[in-house]
Amino acid sequence: MRPLLSAFFILTLGTLAQTPAFEDPLTDPSPDRWSLLGGEWTTDDGALTLSSGQGPKAVLSGLAVDDFVLEVELRADADGAQAGVVFRGTGFGEGIDDFRGYYAGITAGKNVVVWGAVDPDWRAIAHRPFPVKSGEWYHLRIQATGEDMEIFIDDQPVSSETWPVFDGVDGAFAKGGIALRALDGPASFRNLRIAPFQKKSTGRTYTNPVQAGCADPVVLHHEGKYYAYTTYSPDFPNMPRGIRLYTSGNLVDWKDEGFVLKNADSWGDSRFWAPDIVEKDGTFFLYYAADERMCVATAKTPMGPFRQEKQQPIEPDSIKIDGHIFEDDDGQRYFYYVHFAEGNEIWGGKLNDDMVSVDAASLRCMVRPDQPWERHQWPVTEGPEMLKHQGIYYLTYSGSHFENPEYAVGYATSDSPLGPWKKYEFNPVMKSTEYAHGTAHHCFTDSPDGKERFIVYHRHHTLKETEPRALSIDRVRFVPDPDGGPDILQIHGPTSSPQPMPSGAR
Repeated sequence: MRPLLSAFFILTLGTLAQTPAFEDPLTDPSPDRWSLLGGEWTTDDGALTLSSGQGPKAVLSGLAVDDFVLEVELRADADGAQAGVVFRGTGFGEGIDDFRGYYAGITAGKNVVVWGAVDPDWRAIAHRPFPVKSGEWYHLRIQATGEDMEIFIDDQPVSSETWPVFDGVDGAFAKGGIALRALDGPASFRNLRIAPFQKKSTGRTYTNPVQAGCADPVVLHHEGKYYAYTTYSPDFPNMPRGIRLYTSGNLVDWKDEGFVLKNADSWGDSRFWAPDIVEKDGTFFLYYAADERMCVATAKTPMGPFRQEKQQPIEPDSIKIDGHIFEDDDGQRYFYYVHFAEGNEIWGGKLNDDMVSVDAASLRCMVRPDQPWERHQWPVTEGPEMLKHQGIYYLTYSGSHFENPEYAVGYATSDSPLGPWKKYEFNPVMKSTEYAHGTAHHCFTDSPDGKERFIVYHRHHTLKETEPRALSIDRVRFVPDPDGGPDILQIHGPTSSPQPMPSGAR
């Protein structure tokens, strides 16, 4: 039995890339090119199936990759089974985690895609929900250049329009072998291709985070300029307290403008958090939390300074933190916020025309933390933001405690701004990773030319330290739901590798 192989050769790209080009349909694997470790393999209907044993692996003999692109079709053949690829691996053995290197794969039924490493114990670098059905083929592409890695999963062939599920950095392994791997059940593979890879230059780039010292951002795009109002991070005891402002012309290069609101000009003494801003008839209204109550201050320009005419919080006193204003197509504005109950709940209602009070009779609960991903360390749904797309309302929010590694972004949809809401089946749509902690509280804005939409969010200072948090940006889009539901909100993030500048940026 002999596989159909392309010419096997070494192509040198600069001084680093030594990845061979290799192609195999996997319909009849050659024992002199493949080593089976654990279990057994069979070929049927144009595919190689690994089964039995403790995580059997089929290892390509004599192949070591550094900068490469790998594509393969893979299938988990039972609920709970995993199908994946070990890359830059060494020390392969028959045990479940008997290797050193990276692994990327899918789990059927549990609907998850994972990227991790055995280093020497298993270390989950990133994982997120992804619809995976047993017995169905999925396309995996891995692109690696040095420490930068992009991992794609799709039920269709990966194309230039496909966004990676993971786009991050990890420097544990620079070079090693390739193995196909099954776990907790049989897995099948076909049409493997490996080639040298060098990331194409996209001109000027940015790398997250783009601005240190800020958290809970909201961005106003006004007359060609971006204004980011943030929780000040860190909040030193001897510093003034309030809301901090940063300005930019391109979403990447920011200027610290200092405090746009100071505690002396507002009700409350501390905990000035999570602002939002809107304009009405030439007046800018800044909404923010102070001492865990929502307040409103005003100014005639987005530069401020903002002051409260009456230093008092918004009533009723159940209105706590994370206020957000949404204006619908008919001009009616809605006010969303967080209420403390059995965890943090998101409530909403109509904002009155005075912009500083709410219609109490309209207030109702939007979403509460009733799903497992929202309940790590504390039951939390907070940081509401609203998007409207093709007549559907998308309520996006943060789930779980902001210091927890599972802190994440999800959303719910409705045909009304006050619900009822249906949470997306595969939440969260962006979550913290080993290369980007604390990625959730967010807002949305457009690129300078209006052709791209961005999520603007904070992340932790390091993988171990929360403060001072920092500002990050990544791309957002809507894609059709193959099952006919509302379009899916898709986020390319969190990223830590170089990204193209926002379109129209200077």
